[in-house]
Amino acid sequence: MTGNSVPSRDRVAEKLVARRGRSMLALGRLEARLAVRHPVTIVAVLSFVGLCVYALLIGGANSYPVLQDEDRWIQYPVMVLLGGAALVVGNLAVLRGHRHGTTAAQGVLVLPVPWRVGAHLLAVLLFGGLATVLVLIWAVVMSAAPGAAGRMNPYELMSGPMVVVLLGALGVLLGQLFRSLFVAPLTLLGLAVATGAYSSPDAPGNPWLGWFLPVAAQRDPMPLPTHLLARPAAWHLGYLAGVLVLVIVAALFRAGGRRVGAAAVVGLLLAVGGGVGQVTAPGDEVVADRILASRDPARQQTCVAVDQVRYCVFPDFVAWVDGWDAVLRAVLLRVPPAEARRPMAVRQRVWAHGYLHGGSVVTPRQQQLRAATWRAGDLAAGTPNTVTVGTRWGEGEYELGLAALVAYEVLAREGAGVFGTLCGARAVLVGWLAGQASPGAATALREMQARNVEGAHLGEPSFGSGVTLPAQELALVVSLLDRPVEVVAAAVLRSWAELSRIDTVTGRAGEILGVPVPSAPADAGCLA
Repeated sequence: MTGNSVPSRDRVAEKLVARRGRSMLALGRLEARLAVRHPVTIVAVLSFVGLCVYALLIGGANSYPVLQDEDRWIQYPVMVLLGGAALVVGNLAVLRGHRHGTTAAQGVLVLPVPWRVGAHLLAVLLFGGLATVLVLIWAVVMSAAPGAAGRMNPYELMSGPMVVVLLGALGVLLGQLFRSLFVAPLTLLGLAVATGAYSSPDAPGNPWLGWFLPVAAQRDPMPLPTHLLARPAAWHLGYLAGVLVLVIVAALFRAGGRRVGAAAVVGLLLAVGGGVGQVTAPGDEVVADRILASRDPARQQTCVAVDQVRYCVFPDFVAWVDGWDAVLRAVLLRVPPAEARRPMAVRQRVWAHGYLHGGSVVTPRQQQLRAATWRAGDLAAGTPNTVTVGTRWGEGEYELGLAALVAYEVLAREGAGVFGTLCGARAVLVGWLAGQASPGAATALREMQARNVEGAHLGEPSFGSGVTLPAQELALVVSLLDRPVEVVAAAVLRSWAELSRIDTVTGRAGEILGVPVPSAPADAGCLA
């Protein structure tokens, strides 16, 4: 009998564990149903969907998404909205007995406290699944956009749902540690503020410290081609998984669970290993590629010829060539055919190494040196008459900037890197050619006039290159945009030789184009 008693006790223990496991799963399903119907969850999901729909509907650069940026951008709203809901709802579920004064009565429940905490942790998985579905829908929609460039990183995409589960588990742990309803919202606020502040390129401190936040901020001033990113997204996902395991272990241990040593070791290994891996500096090859892309992009680019124009781009951005070409053709359509047929190139540039942070001032001398470097590289690549584009593109300001650079290149044939104030008839000509290139460009020009009383800068926003139109010339250009395009275009073609001369003043341009304006003294700082 003694020999049979031990196996009997083992069988009883196994049945008890199995019964408690089934009860924990049932309670977890109940908590999940309660969580999904909670007002905080509903508001969070609707807010997230509304934010995504708004981002799609406002157009502009969102019509031309850079996918390697989108998979990181989405992580912050996922953390704040969906992760915040998981944090708060999970915390409220644990504090339910405290809030309703039934904590003492819970002692008579059959299911022990660690198993009940396990049920709360299982319910958190619902938020992770919900976040995964919403993130994948967003990824499919953005990738299907006609102007989408680059590609998404699956490790980046899954970091958002992992953060949601992590915050939900953290809410359960905080409910075990603090009997307060304010701890969870304050924790979310602190994480949101820290992550948002650290996402700026101008944020102080070591940039690698940001990788220890739930969402790893990117501190580049502009989108980079995928081969220049070298983001340790897989390591960060492993780090998040390790922290999640440690939070779960802490919650179970606080509830009275004791058989968590092995899980704690696994979580610690994942967190330490991922943490070390994610702060390892990029390899020498990546750094060399970034320097080369910034100084001599032609060696990393592919060129697409459209008639007499060559578009030289990083491979990720070939999909934007059609958009650039549409704007360029709209400008060339309004210039004399002999000028329109001359060879030209559009080269994409990126600032991947040695960029200046906010508050830094770029002097005219620095602009001249950069322009000389760009032009020397373009000449060596066989594209001397080059217009610059960056790694952002969209309707409005970006169309206007490209159109203005194309128009100025038609007049001056100087090549990349133009910087300065353009005055007189040439300013009017460049401004009108740029504004009429598309409805978005015209709208952007009118908005610039409304915002700036001293004029407007037209060019590539990422580099500051371009031309500035003084207020008088800008006002004349906006007046011309209100007139029929064909009427103005006919006058431009008839008087192209005079309008394109450096010494033709603004008043004379107004007379030629039928919009008289008072003459103004020449600005000594104007481009020759």
